[in-house]
Amino acid sequence: MDWNTMKLVGEGAVRHLVFNRPEVHNAIDSRFLQDLAQACLYIETVKGLRVVIVRGEGPSFSSGADLKEGLTHGGAIGDLLRRSKAGARGVSAVAEMTPISIAAVHGHAIGGGAMLALACDFRVASSDAKLSIREVSLGISLSWQSIPNVVNLVGPARAKEMILFGDTYDAQKMLEYGVYQQVVEREQVLPSAEALAQRVVAQPPLPVQMTKSAINAYVRALDRAVFHGDAFGLALTGRTDDAAKARKAFFGGGQAVTWEER
Repeated sequence: MDWNTMKLVGEGAVRHLVFNRPEVHNAIDSRFLQDLAQACLYIETVKGLRVVIVRGEGPSFSSGADLKEGLTHGGAIGDLLRRSKAGARGVSAVAEMTPISIAAVHGHAIGGGAMLALACDFRVASSDAKLSIREVSLGISLSWQSIPNVVNLVGPARAKEMILFGDTYDAQKMLEYGVYQQVVEREQVLPSAEALAQRVVAQPPLPVQMTKSAINAYVRALDRAVFHGDAFGLALTGRTDDAAKARKAFFGGGQAVTWEER
């Protein structure tokens, strides 16, 4: 099954959801988010599908929001709200799909791309994979309802570190933090993800589904308490002078910025 920016490939109990914008490192634009929502809806209709391996075509898993489109910056506040909510729906669709999801990460997973990987149930990464969350460095708050996912995986202090500073992390550090379950050589990423998928398939289907549902319900019990401000945070920060200065500094080589007191 193909959409404009991704495809579902394979047969049987294990299939691959492949992001298919390799020419831009699978950058996420509005069409991508629409396709992702449709793909996840379709996945729910496929009988016997137990595991979805989420991966990117080409050199990277996903380079995050397509900055050329202005997905997270610019435009009217209403436009930014709609874009943020679309991103949240995409992340939520991945997190809530019935099959077990395994992210097979290689190359770069940046910003929204990293959030899609973190929304999966498991993550297998290549030894050369790089992960970064750059939103604050670009002058905006992390949205797409993803802060709870980061906190649930790495804890509050490390979540603040990863989000506030926008550092680029290598695969071994993410393994240490508990983001990745396995780190292997690049040529072993897909075989390792497939092997993990077969371990899932070997287990009885209903208890697997019930266990995933119960764990997700437990760890996300309070998530909605903070979601109400999620899209508004992006819409507001994306239109500030701070955001404009941060983008100029980021793309201008990281020159020092003098921030006004708030």
